[in-house]
Amino acid sequence: MKIDNSMDSAVNVIPVILRMLYGTGIRIGEAVSLKVKDVNLTEKYIIIRQSKNGMERMIPFSDSLADVCRQYRNSLQVLQDPEDYFFVKRNGRRCNPKGIYEWFRKVLWEAGISHGGKRQGPRLHDLRHAFSVHSLTAMAESGLDLYYSLPILSEYLGHQSLEATEKYVRLTSEMYPGLIHDVNSICAYAFPEVDLP
Repeated sequence: MKIDNSMDSAVNVIPVILRMLYGTGIRIGEAVSLKVKDVNLTEKYIIIRQSKNGMERMIPFSDSLADVCRQYRNSLQVLQDPEDYFFVKRNGRRCNPKGIYEWFRKVLWEAGISHGGKRQGPRLHDLRHAFSVHSLTAMAESGLDLYYSLPILSEYLGHQSLEATEKYVRLTSEMYPGLIHDVNSICAYAFPEVDLP
């Protein structure tokens, strides 16, 4: 893959922003709207202020993502105001979702992953889906009932209703049928059947 090293290139942002999308489940529009003040690399959380549903929320993230973000910020070699955008090109300009998506397509091409066409994917938004399914799987493997976990994931993703999050339970059950069966058999004893007179 030919690397674009021009100052207007977003090549320095791509590895970090893809990791942010996969590691937090945020939307691409939320990621590119993050300001420096919204990303706390010490306490490892981000604040989403401009979301699809207008809900402000705080999202924790991993130590490894914090390290990647620190490396990215150090690579900019500029002091930024807290009101500046967190994800910027080498020239300091804000990244936009369209440019990030174009880079995502380049990465897919170089990796030999075919693209099914418009709205067919893989899409950047699929990283949000992957995050959600992996989160529910981890919760189920730790013994949590998925339907008790649903409100937690729903709040984390910034959904307005549980119905919007419930599709991930179906995706998880399709991808990991044994896991869901094991969880359901464990949870069946939590609410014993009662014979009514």
